[in-house]
Amino acid sequence: MSARRLPLIVGVGEDNLLVPIRRARRGLSCNCYCPCCGARLSAKRGKVNAHHFAHHQAAECTGAVESGLHRFAKAVLHHHDSITLPPVFAYGVDKPLRSFRTYRYRRTGEEVPLKGFVADVVLYGFEKVVVELKVSHAVDPYKQRVFIRAGLQSVEIDVLAIFEELVEEGRGEDTKELARRIIRFGERNGGMAVHGRWLFNPEQHRAEYRRREGSTLLKVRQNTWRGKTWFRTLDCPDEKRNSVIKGDNWQQTYARTYQDCAGCPHLVEMVHEFRWIGFRWVPVRVVGVRCGYG
Repeated sequence: MSARRLPLIVGVGEDNLLVPIRRARRGLSCNCYCPCCGARLSAKRGKVNAHHFAHHQAAECTGAVESGLHRFAKAVLHHHDSITLPPVFAYGVDKPLRSFRTYRYRRTGEEVPLKGFVADVVLYGFEKVVVELKVSHAVDPYKQRVFIRAGLQSVEIDVLAIFEELVEEGRGEDTKELARRIIRFGERNGGMAVHGRWLFNPEQHRAEYRRREGSTLLKVRQNTWRGKTWFRTLDCPDEKRNSVIKGDNWQQTYARTYQDCAGCPHLVEMVHEFRWIGFRWVPVRVVGVRCGYG
């Protein structure tokens, strides 16, 4: 659903505080302004359409919903003292390393400069947790890499997805429920729906490092015949994925590297040969597969 089609459910009051639509007076008596462009808003609280704010004598601006949700989510984190963090998974492992847990914090910081970037919210408790709010776009890989290298425990909450879910349920104006779901990563009354992800969790990275150290390095053989190239991972231990190469005096099990290994749950890492292409250090050929079978 496009953000322009979603209802605007929060405005900015004369005291520069957020006013949810469920508490606003009807019409222009709400004395609210757009959180994006600053235009005056009118509270539409009729009996037919869902309650929402609309720009008064001005075109609806494109960033109103995103700005309102972003500011609302920061206010929610500021006015609470705990958040439910999502489970922690290691790559390729179905069982979580840690289930949902409640993290309590004493105070929050907004728009905090960290390692050359500005974090949306930082929660200060027994340990520091960075919270990025996904409304218009997700955290890019470069910023996530900075968090990983700096060892900053960080999560991303998909606020837009949570709000879209509420709108589909016909409860878009319920800011109280929206706030509850934000601090619980989208939890509904009937169960948990995680709208977010870990950007960096030290427990996850330690587990993935141990798994890599305990994996087996399998060689990859490249074969070319009649202009076609095949990559085979030799000595594949998984009977569901391996085939057998037969010769006169020998036979060897293998798996198709890109067809079988790429989607295998036991895959830990593809090992590549790198070369300088122009000014970049580029992987040009897979030469091995780290397998965590068993």
